[in-house]
This record gives sequence, C-alpha cells and structure tokens, in this order.
Amino acid sequence: MESSSIDPSLPGVRQLQSWIREATPLHIQLIDGTRLGGSLHWQDPEFLALQPEPNTPVILLGRKAIAVIRSLA
Repeated sequence: MESSSIDPSLPGVRQLQSWIREATPLHIQLIDGTRLGGSLHWQDPEFLALQPEPNTPVILLGRKAIAVIRSLA
C-alpha cells in the first residue's frame, strides 16, 4: 500500500471533496466494467468509500480499480 497523503491542491481531490460534502449521487465504473451507484462518504489515499443507499454500509473501492466517476446531479 502507498503511504502518500491526499493533496488538497489537486483539482480531482477538490472535486471529490465537493461531492462528499454535497452527498452528490454518482455513477462509478470500475476497470473490470462493474458499475456502481451511490454517494461518496469519505476518501483516503488508497480508497473511496461509496454509500449505495442512505443508512447502508459503505463499499470500499480501491482507487486503482476505478475507471470513471460521473456525477448524476
């Protein structure tokens, strides 16, 4: 695992933080073609935590497994 920290000056990191704050509904496609929906709950250098529905457990997605993230708002 990498031990780097998240750089908040990067535009992608700022966009993800905005989606987290606003609980924006998202469509995420993994590199294997799997498609998931929900809102981001948190991020760290290795994972994004996707919450499919309110009050459900989060799904941890490895950053390297993600191909596309789209806002549905």
